[in-house]
Amino acid sequence: MDRIGRQLNFIDNLKPNPSVEKEDEIRLSRQAAEIYNLFTLGPVRTGELAAIACQYNARINEIRKYLRPKGKTVDMTEKDPGGNNKYEIVDFHGSNYQQTLMKRGMKNGKDKKES
Repeated sequence: MDRIGRQLNFIDNLKPNPSVEKEDEIRLSRQAAEIYNLFTLGPVRTGELAAIACQYNARINEIRKYLRPKGKTVDMTEKDPGGNNKYEIVDFHGSNYQQTLMKRGMKNGKDKKES
């Protein structure tokens, strides 16, 4: 077997590391990671999010997917009349975001209950 054949055979036989937890498999993009780091310091305003990413809603969605297995989410906790809303990491259960998802599910004729 030549060198390339041995390398391919080695790659085919690689198995995932069982010590890596499933929740660690989700990786955040650079901008989402930067925003997530801000959230770990406390509440974040829309203006701060927009300074990092023009499409900050997409990055928030990415972070929500990352946090969901941990029972957490990013929630808008204060709506500002000028649009500079406040977001923070909270428990998923009982969050405004959970209520929004449930309302969407009911509008679509589905009973979406997140567990």
